[in-house]
Amino acid sequence: IINVGSSAHLRASSVFDGYANDINGEHGKSFIETIPDIPDSDLSTYAQSKLAIMQFSTLLRHQLGSNRRDKINNSNEQHVTNDETNLFPPMRIIDAHPGLVWTPLLRNHIGNAATDMLQKTGLANWIYKCPSEGASAIVSAVDYYTSREEPSKSSDCGASTEEMPSKEQIYFVNGRPGGYAASESRDLDASSRLWKEVILPEVEDLVKVPKGWGAE
Repeated sequence: IINVGSSAHLRASSVFDGYANDINGEHGKSFIETIPDIPDSDLSTYAQSKLAIMQFSTLLRHQLGSNRRDKINNSNEQHVTNDETNLFPPMRIIDAHPGLVWTPLLRNHIGNAATDMLQKTGLANWIYKCPSEGASAIVSAVDYYTSREEPSKSSDCGASTEEMPSKEQIYFVNGRPGGYAASESRDLDASSRLWKEVILPEVEDLVKVPKGWGAE
């Protein structure tokens, strides 16, 4: 699983900054409903959204793959079946920041004057990636691992049987692993709160959520 991150997440210390502490207790509103319907002129909400995506990756790393399978297998709950353990195959979770990409979001943020100047001088092509190059930087995270794993030793989900996915954060920047990510992006407590207060209320009526999912 690859979630598209961004260096913008470094600008956010919390997904909940600027919002009520008890989101779900505010007149029954969901977190999404509390977000003001105004332009994100300083991209602070964008930064929070990217932090949220990376925190969700943290949650996935602790819930999917060998860790979750071990938790089920070691459980004393007699009703857990083999089919349920197969819901959680070993899976690698990757955050990937494509780098600076010349997108409509960026152009809208910097304004027409700056956009025109960058395009006319050719600086836009020199400073920024085009969208296809940004996409390639994301896809390279898949290529990085598949090129290092022998097909004969791979499991059905593509993860090497000798190197099971780790709970450690994997962050690609510009197509290479080892990018700098804020400690908040791998905060498990914050990630669990994100699930309980933001994501779960939006999806629980739409999909069947496995029992206990999202709780450590």
